[in-house]
Amino acid sequence: MLFKKSTFICPYCFEKHELSSAQFRCINRRCKDVDDAEMTKYEGGDPKSPAKGKTCFVSPPGSSFAVPKSAECPECKQKTYKIVCPSCHNTLPESTLLGRDMIISVVGARDTGKSHFVGVIIRELIDRISVKFGGAMVAFGDSMNRYEENFGRLLYNELQKLDLTQSSLKNVKNSAYRPLIFKFQVKNKVLFREIIDSFTFVFFDTAGEDLNDLDTMSTVNKYICKSVGIIFLLDPLKIPTVFNQLDSKVIARASTLDWRQATRADDIMSRVSTLIRNDRNMRSSKKIDIPVAAVFSKFDVIESLVSAGCTILEPSPHCTEKAFVLSDWHNVNGEIQGLLKAWGADAFMAQLDVNYTNYSYFAVSALGLNNNPRENRSIERPRPHRIEDPLLWILKENHVIKAK
Repeated sequence: MLFKKSTFICPYCFEKHELSSAQFRCINRRCKDVDDAEMTKYEGGDPKSPAKGKTCFVSPPGSSFAVPKSAECPECKQKTYKIVCPSCHNTLPESTLLGRDMIISVVGARDTGKSHFVGVIIRELIDRISVKFGGAMVAFGDSMNRYEENFGRLLYNELQKLDLTQSSLKNVKNSAYRPLIFKFQVKNKVLFREIIDSFTFVFFDTAGEDLNDLDTMSTVNKYICKSVGIIFLLDPLKIPTVFNQLDSKVIARASTLDWRQATRADDIMSRVSTLIRNDRNMRSSKKIDIPVAAVFSKFDVIESLVSAGCTILEPSPHCTEKAFVLSDWHNVNGEIQGLLKAWGADAFMAQLDVNYTNYSYFAVSALGLNNNPRENRSIERPRPHRIEDPLLWILKENHVIKAK
């Protein structure tokens, strides 16, 4: 029997279910295909021409805190190990049933660098960050293939800047529509024995325009409401004071929109907050308890505007120390707040303060210092600067890693 909790959140459709309602899907190729209304709805298909799939069924009644490891198909009597969500019929990772869900939303206006952040942080988590913290991260299902197709191949093989993400309303097959799911496992000591903790990490590359309308967000961005943390990317090039201090050629290589065309960050923050409150049936007077990391993206472009000696210019210490270093975080948080105030970004800071109980400021460069895309869109291999900081802070706030 698989152990653990009484409920789970599907990492695909984000519906919450009792553990006992999880279904199995037959894996016998000789078993007949049937209409799959749930998968058809999830994929936005035509209900009159539903997708076909193997039979899905609920296992015999058992404990509400466990799901059987396997079940017998009622049609062909063959054993199956494939467990699916009853709402969308997507296959569930074992860590969704056994461990903690770590839905981390990466949001921000169009052209704030969300694709580059997601593309690089996943590679860093697999190759470096998880290893430094004594764990391992592996992809679930076809997530690694889709990651390579949409991110890895371009960034690490072809060394090219990524295109802006298409809206999921225009292209339902993009990565904002179907999440990238990874299982993170890390060793932990409980009393005198060692155990393996499992976490389901869910990543999205959300198109900025999908955050411009609350009704659209309620349909395609509802995962934000189930997040254990939000990484809110701020493009410093969209701040007029910053824009006017930089060379126009440098800006053109790092950004496709100037600040006059971009959606205001405080407007998006307001809509994100309203979305969460609507989902939780909260009053506007009550603050939201989801940790929010407010992150300056594209730090490589504004490095010259930061005073020498600032902590933010130094490499991140957290992986080396194998813990979240509070003194470093305290300095960076204060430095970024100071820059935002100096650059007149008070409206965004006010939105954050009136809506959330727990937030912090960071600055990152996904591609790395001195790696601004060239005019032909080419880049050097990503060598990120402090990209792990906001993610590790969220993990620390959720008691996944320790502070030092």
